[in-house]
Amino acid sequence: MENTMKLNPARKTKSLNRNFLMRNMGLIASYTFLIVMAIIIIYPILLTIMSAFNVSNTLYSTSFFPENFSFTENFKSLFNDTAYLSWYTNTFLLSIVTMVLSTVIVVVSGFVYSRYRYASRKSALMSLLIIQIVPSGSGLIALYAMASSIGIYSSENATLYTYIFMTLIYTALGTTMNTLLMKGYYDSIPRDLDESAKIDGATQLQIFTEILLPLVKPMIVVIAIFCFLGPIGDIIMPKFLIASMSSDSKTLAVGLMGLINDIKDSNYNVFAAGAVLAAIPPVLVFYKFQDYIVGGLTSGGVKG
Repeated sequence: MENTMKLNPARKTKSLNRNFLMRNMGLIASYTFLIVMAIIIIYPILLTIMSAFNVSNTLYSTSFFPENFSFTENFKSLFNDTAYLSWYTNTFLLSIVTMVLSTVIVVVSGFVYSRYRYASRKSALMSLLIIQIVPSGSGLIALYAMASSIGIYSSENATLYTYIFMTLIYTALGTTMNTLLMKGYYDSIPRDLDESAKIDGATQLQIFTEILLPLVKPMIVVIAIFCFLGPIGDIIMPKFLIASMSSDSKTLAVGLMGLINDIKDSNYNVFAAGAVLAAIPPVLVFYKFQDYIVGGLTSGGVKG
């Protein structure tokens, strides 16, 4: 009898532990997955940051903190031995102009698709979806031939015209899927607001500027950020279109890639220093507008 009494608590404890695991198996698996993904994402970032302060010209070190540590050596080499400032300026001017043009077009086109009904509306929306199926890289040869045929590379201001050409391409690429996102956000706003404003005598322009634009502000910020980040991280198109130009004409991604292209003459730590500086503006943008990003991505759904 005493043995039975001693065994029962142990059995109850095992049963409780088993029930707890069964009830929380999904939660445990989710947290395990998130922890693993966090390690996979954070480790390369920490490795790049530590390499930016390592003067041994290697990405790896025997310890987490490099033995040959310097706060300024790689950054001095970056600005003195490369055209990093020109790459930085070229890239962010390209991104800012693209962001402004794309955002204006998307905000207006999303409003038109959401609030107006016309014969070719569904065909136009379907065309936007079909365009997304075609990989953007598949048209690089055609884009290069187009730029060459209109005399961009043979002109005296080849660099300026090439960047204008790339701005137009990025603007076009940023208006397809983003237009659908913006249309979905407009659709989430009740049309009763439009009708009430019309009864009060408001014009369509007043409804757009004074009622709808303040309500879609979170999605406008999200789309502006997407359009801003696109040219910064792209390397295929700039490398294809400006490969034959001078070092000062390169974008940030192409210029940094040139630092590690040649195995015999690579400078990984200077590359890491440039990558760290290049990451600062996107990080600040995400930190500043994180509330808008979450609200914009979770509030609007694409509706027919």
